[in-house]
Amino acid sequence: MPRRIVATIAAVSAASAAAVAVWLASGSLVSPAESIIPNPDLQPLVAAGYASQSETASYTFNRPLIEQQLDQLPPADDTVIRAYERDAFGQRWADIDRNGCDTRNDLLRIWLTDVTFKPGTHDCVVLTGTLADPFGGTTISFTRGQGTSEAVQIDHLWPLSAAWQRGADAWTEEKRLQFANDPLNLTPVDGILNQSKSDSGPEWMPPNISYRCVYAARMILVATNYQLELTPNDRVALETTLASCA
Repeated sequence: MPRRIVATIAAVSAASAAAVAVWLASGSLVSPAESIIPNPDLQPLVAAGYASQSETASYTFNRPLIEQQLDQLPPADDTVIRAYERDAFGQRWADIDRNGCDTRNDLLRIWLTDVTFKPGTHDCVVLTGTLADPFGGTTISFTRGQGTSEAVQIDHLWPLSAAWQRGADAWTEEKRLQFANDPLNLTPVDGILNQSKSDSGPEWMPPNISYRCVYAARMILVATNYQLELTPNDRVALETTLASCA
């Protein structure tokens, strides 16, 4: 009998759901008017077969499949240090889905509730909102502006510098741009936690223990989609997290 992990995730409010855009299996965004989903981080896991949702709003994680995907990822030569080049990932917060809004504002619009927008921006520039931070398990008020925007930052689950050391240095410019702006690898979080994580790979896990299964599963899905080369320490960290989710 396959082992499965069961975790209950609180459903978002109806108001929040109305503002959420759907993720394609690839992690791309489409317009909120085209489809509505309740969990922007879990939907791509469901699409990939990593998880399924029950009628009681609980999610069952397909641990055998996740572990199989992890086992199939290529190994990294962690003895080689590659000189990281941030500019090689292209424009920061580009509009890769061409919906008229940059990636940062797309993510804020999707994850935050009670959102307000800057007039005249076609609902592209988020001015205020409330984030249920998955990393810390706290609620954060967001206000756009100097000295306040930093309260909510967009985290790369696999930091760009970490990806660079795991094969991204050999990718095309287009692939690196896609990776840097892929919603599958992005999460609005507490700015302080994002700063403390810095460039860490899976050796860093969110303080919110109840989110670690989702976090690890997402990291493995991103790594699979981009064929990141994992170090032995990466594998141990991810395997350890999955083992604690039984």
